[in-house]
Amino acid sequence: MGKTIFISAGEPSGDLHASALVRKLKERLPDARFVGMGGSLMAAEGVELIHSFEEDAVVGFLEAAFKFRRLKKIMADLIGVAKHADVAIMVDYPGFNLRLASYIKPFGVNTVYYIVPQVWAWGGWRVRDLRKYIDLALVILPFEEPLLRRYNIDARFVGHPVVDLVENDREELEIQHGKRWTVGLLPGSRPDEIRRLLPRMLAIREEISRRLGGDVHFIVSLMDNRFLTRELTSASDITVCRGRARAIMRSSDLVLLASGTASLEAGLIGVPMIVLYMLSDVSWLLAKLIARINFVSLVNILLGRRTVPEFVQHIHPREIAELSVKLLTDTDARDRMIAELRRLKHILGARGAARNAAEHIIRKFDLLK
Repeated sequence: MGKTIFISAGEPSGDLHASALVRKLKERLPDARFVGMGGSLMAAEGVELIHSFEEDAVVGFLEAAFKFRRLKKIMADLIGVAKHADVAIMVDYPGFNLRLASYIKPFGVNTVYYIVPQVWAWGGWRVRDLRKYIDLALVILPFEEPLLRRYNIDARFVGHPVVDLVENDREELEIQHGKRWTVGLLPGSRPDEIRRLLPRMLAIREEISRRLGGDVHFIVSLMDNRFLTRELTSASDITVCRGRARAIMRSSDLVLLASGTASLEAGLIGVPMIVLYMLSDVSWLLAKLIARINFVSLVNILLGRRTVPEFVQHIHPREIAELSVKLLTDTDARDRMIAELRRLKHILGARGAARNAAEHIIRKFDLLK
């Protein structure tokens, strides 16, 4: 009889990375049953979804509080299934998944965290939880393994999955717009994120277009059709794509994007970027109290300097437009940023994160028996 593997992902990026991990685990464990929470990509790999996260993902402390009852019901349903699994794998989404692990572990289930919480950014209480509730921590940033091992956590660096994504996806857009410049607008994938950033990005677009005499075309990556406004569909200088973020990056001279993994993708592709980050006011005040980092973008964190501009919470269209125009028209400024971004490939390591993660899980818990 095959093993039962529970897996939990709570947002699109987690769905993507979890589906890749499931694919590699199935290659070695063809009789295994996969069950848990995720999205359409995990379902396509054969995961039996107890809950689909698309309507429940939230950003920030306050936003999660408003959906407490719904999240509590989801948690209870997942625990009921996970407590019977041979292995339970949490993928990213720490506010939910660490709590889930704390409820699962007392049942004696082997627990794994793939893409661990950023304990180096948000404080030490999650280190204690990882040590207490997680048997194997699979990390995707090279400095995380020695950091967690100092706290007696079994951590293994497996590589960053974004390296595989960028290498495997060579798509470019074929848009004939006749303009000199192309700017990509990537407001993120979660509804709260899009709601805050998209209107501000469109205001920046107006400023950029005015400064460049309209000789610029904008490509918007939009995962949620609820935000598909008349402005987006009728403007002659805007093309809207469903997702296709990496193709937009490859086809753009500059991208404005939400802070997150997308900045690493843009960095590996080598496109100049400006990073935007915004929470509700209450969530932002709480984040400031517990944050332990000087930057919000992973690009700047990994490179150890402010290579790409960051606008955190206070997003001023005119200031960002001025900087955007410089990155479009100043060859020296563009070349300096692109040269710095090339260092990311050496820092993040080789391909194969999902394969490496699967092998560590199989060996750790002797799943081939």
